[in-house]
Amino acid sequence: MMQKFCLLIVLFISLQLNAQRVFPLLDNLNYFKSFFEGSTRQLDHLKPVDFKYSEEIIAYIDNKSDFFVYDGVKKEKLSGLANDYKIGINIVAWNTGPIVSVWDNGRKQTLTQFGGTYEVSDSLVVFEDTRDNAIRVYYNGEIHDLYYSVSNLYFPQYIGSNTVAFQGNGNVHYAFIQGKIVEIGVFNENVEFATGGNLVVFNDPFNQSFAVAFKNKILDVEPIKVISYKAGYDKFVYLDRNNNLKAYINEELVTLSSYPDFYEVFRGMIIWGENGVLYTFNNGKRYEIANYIPEEYKMRNGIVAFRNLNGGVSVFHNNQIEIVSNLSDAAFEVNGNTVRVQVNKGNYIFFKNGYTYQQ
Repeated sequence: MMQKFCLLIVLFISLQLNAQRVFPLLDNLNYFKSFFEGSTRQLDHLKPVDFKYSEEIIAYIDNKSDFFVYDGVKKEKLSGLANDYKIGINIVAWNTGPIVSVWDNGRKQTLTQFGGTYEVSDSLVVFEDTRDNAIRVYYNGEIHDLYYSVSNLYFPQYIGSNTVAFQGNGNVHYAFIQGKIVEIGVFNENVEFATGGNLVVFNDPFNQSFAVAFKNKILDVEPIKVISYKAGYDKFVYLDRNNNLKAYINEELVTLSSYPDFYEVFRGMIIWGENGVLYTFNNGKRYEIANYIPEEYKMRNGIVAFRNLNGGVSVFHNNQIEIVSNLSDAAFEVNGNTVRVQVNKGNYIFFKNGYTYQQ
C-alpha cells in the first residue's frame, strides 16, 4: 500500500513539473478563452486590446484598459492602467508612467517609482532606477543592485532565464547568476555573452579562450576563441574553430555535428541542420526530426512543431514524429508542450502528449 502511495506522489509531482496551465485563444465569437487539458475556460466576453502569454500565465489588457493576469486557476486585476508590460514564465512586470511593478506567482510588488527601461526574462526583471541612477534586478522575491553610475547608465544587453551579463564602471564585466554577482574581468573591447539558465558563456578577450561562468566558478571550455555560441538551461552549444558543433550537456562536452548549416537552443532543446536534414539531441542520443529543413518550425519545451512536406503540421515529441493536422498552410503556434493549429477563424486543433483536441 505504501509503495502505491509513493508511486502516486511521484506521479503527481511529475505531472506538476510538466504541467502547462494556459494557452489563449479567441473563438469564433471573439470570446477570449484559455485552453487546458482538452477544455477551455472563458476569461472575457470581449476581445482584449492586447495579450501576452507563457505556458503558465496570460497577461492582458481588456477592452476597458484594465490590466489582468490569469494563472490557469484564477484571474486577477493588477492595475487600471498599464502603459506597457512584459512577461516571463510565472512573472509579469508592467509600468504606469515611471512606476514599475511586478507580479510573481500571486505576489504583487512595486519595484521602483522612478523607473526607466526594464526587461523581463523567464524568472527575473532587470530595471533602471533613475532616482539612484542604478540598474537593479528582481529575482526570487528580492531586489539586487547590479551597479550605480555617476554618468550615463548602460542597460544590460544580455539577459537570460536567471542570468544577466553586464558592464560596470571601469570596464569591469560581471555576471548575475542565480542571485549572485560574479566578476568576469576587465575588458577594453566589446564582449558578446550568451546568457542562459544558471550559466553565461563568452569568448574571453584577455585569455583568448572560450569560457563559461557558473554561480561559483569560471572555467575555460576551449583554449582558443570559438566561432559562435548559444546558451540554454544548464547547457550551451557552440561552433568551434574546426566547425564542429559541440554542446555542454549534463556536465560533459558532446560533439553533435561537423559543419552544421545552423543551430538553435531553447531552454533544454537543441536543434540543428546538417546536409539538409533537421536534427535534435535528447537523452544522449541524436534524433532526425525531418529529412529536410522545414520552411517553418517552432521549438519549445521538448517539442518541435514544423511544416511537413504536405503543408500540414507535424510535431517531434517523446522522441517520435506525429502528424497534428493535414490542413495545408494552417497557422500554428507552440506553447510549452502543446501545439495549436488554427483550422479557421475561431476553431483550433490542440495537440499535447500524444492526444488531439478539437476546439
